[in-house]
Amino acid sequence: MTPLAFNLLSIVTTFAMLLIFIRFMLQFAGISSRNPYVEPAYKTTKIVDLFESIFPTIGQGRISLAAIALMFLIRLVDLSATAGLAGHGFTPLELFFSGSLSLILDFLAMCRYLIMGSIILSWVVMFTNSMHPMIEIIMQLAEPILAPFRRLIPNIGMLDLSPIIAFFALALAERLVRSIAVMIAPMLGG
Repeated sequence: MTPLAFNLLSIVTTFAMLLIFIRFMLQFAGISSRNPYVEPAYKTTKIVDLFESIFPTIGQGRISLAAIALMFLIRLVDLSATAGLAGHGFTPLELFFSGSLSLILDFLAMCRYLIMGSIILSWVVMFTNSMHPMIEIIMQLAEPILAPFRRLIPNIGMLDLSPIIAFFALALAERLVRSIAVMIAPMLGG
């Protein structure tokens, strides 16, 4: 198997995961599909709508179990195809746990990137005194992640520490998941 095939597979699955994650966060943040700036994302991820007949939304329609199931499916396809192309395989139990743990890690990493983007864009807004609608959408996407931290951290005026605390909390959660993976791997024969 050539490195090109591995790289191509990785690019395709990463792009698909990113699209479905964006769709999940759009729905989670409550951003309407009628918004002209996000309409292409909703149209590109119409498959989520098809899966919603099997996996309903919860949390007043904001948490899409269909998007989570699709991300899990993409991760399983990626792991299986990569292992198959490399000439080895997974048992179903290994595949399930590897897929679950890597999906959680991917999700946490994408949330951290979203927070980093919102921090950088908040500086852009502060220095330019203008906000493009796309910047506003990215800030809205990060808000469901930051809101719990804003409730915990007291308001100290102009400085908002919640993105920094959220970023470190997500990094800590990633370390925790990685250590769980290290503990589970020997039990699965990995």
